[in-house]
Amino acid sequence: MPKKPLPGGHVFEPRARMQVPKSFGKAGTPFAFVGEEDAQLAAAQFQHLVANTIRECVLRKSGTLRSYLEEAKFPSEMTYDRVSRIQRGETMMTITDLLIWSNAFQEVRVRAAELVAAGSPVREKLDEEAISVEPASDPEK
Repeated sequence: MPKKPLPGGHVFEPRARMQVPKSFGKAGTPFAFVGEEDAQLAAAQFQHLVANTIRECVLRKSGTLRSYLEEAKFPSEMTYDRVSRIQRGETMMTITDLLIWSNAFQEVRVRAAELVAAGSPVREKLDEEAISVEPASDPEK
């Protein structure tokens, strides 16, 4: 069993941000969150929605996650145990994981792009906290 992450930093359990943690990654489950609106909440919401899309794609293709992973030509790190923990929100999804699934299923790629383009419900708060940087001046002007 993996160790629970220490509080703080950017390592967290995404499903801990849901009022009903066991509903993480399940279809038709609205994301009722707990805690303050921050980047971790936005990441948990993103992972929840992408996990739903992955689950739907896998069900259509192979029926079960285990059988899909046995057939897929994924890196050895994409074990059933690890992917299951990501799908349940016990472990954070990495950019590498997202890219692997995006290459496997167009629906995941489209869903992730839509979510990024739409921004998150906490985007305005994050924008307020961002440091404003002036663009570099054009040396030819």
